[in-house]
Amino acid sequence: MNIKSILKKMLTETSVFFTLIAALYSLLMLIVNVGEEEVLLSAERLLLMFVFSALAAMAQALRRITAIHGALRGVLHYLILIMAFYLCFLLPASMRAAQVLIGLFTFTLGYLAIMGIVALFRARFRKNSEEEEDYTNRFKQSR
Repeated sequence: MNIKSILKKMLTETSVFFTLIAALYSLLMLIVNVGEEEVLLSAERLLLMFVFSALAAMAQALRRITAIHGALRGVLHYLILIMAFYLCFLLPASMRAAQVLIGLFTFTLGYLAIMGIVALFRARFRKNSEEEEDYTNRFKQSR
């Protein structure tokens, strides 16, 4: 892959991640603030969501580099995401240490669940693609 395609993919993933995170955050704010007519989303919070999205896209790009060992790629991917989650969501919220630990633990559980599902799909896809055979006509038409 060349640099242009890597940057294009990172920009696309950043946009997708940002859109999903902003929509999810807005939905949570609507649920939490039921009685209020207007729920405002601060510019600082939006900027931090974008920074998190960019770091997540960078972690995904790092995960696709095949020159690095698979286990190291996985650890680096997790470390970048956990650092980004802490810096962009937990640190600005001025939480107590116990709340930060609960947030990091919850993020880790979510990460493990998602990566487990991704690994399952990849294994099934790999198994199905290995078992594919070329189609040979076994039934001849007798017309």
